[in-house]
Amino acid sequence: KATRLLRDVLPGLRAAGYQQAIVFTQYTDTMDFLRGCLQNTDLRVLCYSGRGGERLGLDKLWHPCSRDDVKREFRKGAADVLLCTDAAAEGLNFQFCGALINYDMPWNPMRVEQRIGRIDRLGQRHPVIRIVNLHYEDTIETDVYRALRERIGLFSRFVGKLQPILSSLPRGIQGAALAKPGERDRQRADLVSRLEGDIRTAEDAGFDLDAITEGDLIEPERPAAPYGLHELDLILHRPDILPPGIEVKPLGPKEYAYRAPGMAKPVRVTTDPDYFDDQPGSLELWSPGSPLFPDAGELAGGEIAIPGRLASLLKAR
Repeated sequence: KATRLLRDVLPGLRAAGYQQAIVFTQYTDTMDFLRGCLQNTDLRVLCYSGRGGERLGLDKLWHPCSRDDVKREFRKGAADVLLCTDAAAEGLNFQFCGALINYDMPWNPMRVEQRIGRIDRLGQRHPVIRIVNLHYEDTIETDVYRALRERIGLFSRFVGKLQPILSSLPRGIQGAALAKPGERDRQRADLVSRLEGDIRTAEDAGFDLDAITEGDLIEPERPAAPYGLHELDLILHRPDILPPGIEVKPLGPKEYAYRAPGMAKPVRVTTDPDYFDDQPGSLELWSPGSPLFPDAGELAGGEIAIPGRLASLLKAR
């Protein structure tokens, strides 16, 4: 998988317009092995595992770096490949990356869903994301994932009512994989047969959570927003058009000290979502929905609710 498939898949994704890819492994040892395989290629690699972030130095040694450093450098395009374990499937969001490779397939399919959720999320910049799963032929894992893909389209639809079935799979795969050689093929066939039967039973059930969820995802057309984050940034340069009592002072190119009536001290805010994503615990994204953003009643009586006023402000700048 490493010397042939992975080395073919990564250039293929780049040729298709996916300049960056995340490669998930199940074990840190596997991640270390893969970065050794890719070290002598033209691909720039970052790593993230339970040890934290790691980047390759000029001395050709791997040096530790923070979780935020990994996220920031990958977003800025300082690496073509992020090699990681499931530690990166917990809270790290990469909606700027459009391709993901599952080098190892865990026995729990819901963990694969968690991995995919790192890029399949609001704000994804690619209209189509690419997910590549690498399997060894003639294994119990391959049989199970093939059955799931063919029977329920796993990873391409909601699986709400099938979650109890999926959650029981790790134990079944473990039992078949660790069975004695003479029993392994029989247990493997029994597991796949039982899985397909359970899926049929669940699909015939009267309550279809998937259908309800998919229907709820159909959103009505929304009118175009009268202003965006760029216009909000211009407003922060002009606190005189904000509701009375709000104080704003620039702290840098992308952040401000913001203080509203009743606040004991200013807080840091930004209108740049990428800058906010780098420092989510230390500043607020100043936009509708933020507790710091003036409410609709305040905006309705003020000039910042008038698109024409914003247009004049833009023209003036």
